[in-house]
Amino acid sequence: MVQKYALALAIVAVAGGEASASGYKLTILQDVGGQRASEAFGINDNGQIVGVSPTAIGNFPATYPGVEAVLWSSAGTGTVLKDVGGNGNSFAIGINNSGEIVGSSWTAYGSTEAVLWSSTGVGKALQDIGGMSNSQALGLNASGQIVGYSATVIGTDAVLWSSAGVGTVLQDVGGGGSSAAYGINSSGKIVGTSSPPTGGVDATLWSSTGVGTTLQDVAGQRYSVARGINDAGQIVGDAVTGSNSDAVIWSSAGTGTVLEDLGGLGFSQAIGINASGEVVGRTKTASGLDATLWSSTGVGTDLANVLGGNWTDTIAYAINDQGDIVGDGSYLGSFDTGFILTPVTTAVPEPSTWAMILVGFAGLGFMGYRRALSREGGARATT
Repeated sequence: MVQKYALALAIVAVAGGEASASGYKLTILQDVGGQRASEAFGINDNGQIVGVSPTAIGNFPATYPGVEAVLWSSAGTGTVLKDVGGNGNSFAIGINNSGEIVGSSWTAYGSTEAVLWSSTGVGKALQDIGGMSNSQALGLNASGQIVGYSATVIGTDAVLWSSAGVGTVLQDVGGGGSSAAYGINSSGKIVGTSSPPTGGVDATLWSSTGVGTTLQDVAGQRYSVARGINDAGQIVGDAVTGSNSDAVIWSSAGTGTVLEDLGGLGFSQAIGINASGEVVGRTKTASGLDATLWSSTGVGTDLANVLGGNWTDTIAYAINDQGDIVGDGSYLGSFDTGFILTPVTTAVPEPSTWAMILVGFAGLGFMGYRRALSREGGARATT
């Protein structure tokens, strides 16, 4: 296992036809917790990354004894965020361009509380709306508005918190008493899920005033999830089709389009979207689950080919407006390892530069021709 996780590797690959990037630089995120593992969930336009790194302490009912919320720089160096709940466990899932971070922290009683960390790393718990001492913050926008959910007696309520931490329950669109909010854009539009009384889950869009509508059920199975929204109002998520899942992008009007299924095996998920409409998530292929980038036209690129053969079971969670992608996967057979893929732009010379280069080549050819003539006593050089 490579111990120096802040390792930069130059990888050449086609970037799904987007922008002018011809490849990516891969940076493995620092293992802050000492358990040879990390997961990256969010990135802002400054290249700051948030996620978790497992530790050997704490009381976490999962694979690892504990997890710490971490902020990484674009170079892969990590800093542990303050444990607000006092249980030794926390995770960070979203970050805005001001450096404010949201996530959750476990309390001494084993429940979770939604948390906002300031740009200086100081954390505070958000208002517990449901009264069950169990809430999670899952997204935030540039204004510091935060979305997530709060547990109730019968389910969960989708919640919008102000930057001051005061919460408001969003409309229960489905009427089934269970909803959750995953993303919010700069206009205050919110996406997530709501459940009807008859069962199933509907991808849901709430206006900035909290009024909700369900998005088009692309698969017709009454089970869809909206996970992210950009400032243009484009929404991404997935719709279940029997035992499979289709990655979906919805227009601002709520009309859904299925994204390219790279593996052809009927399973894909869309998780993050940037301002240009580029989407990231994962697709099931013959080799397993692969992190995926979809262009703004819906054409997919298998990022497993970019990461290389040392990676398996990969997923991409977020993409910023520069095209930087974060996610994680099993590296050299280890536990999940976080990464950032940074587009590498190949400079194309200006027309005048091309002209100078061509003149230079012509000059070199002429000089060679003269030397050949001189060596052969004036006879024309032959090759």
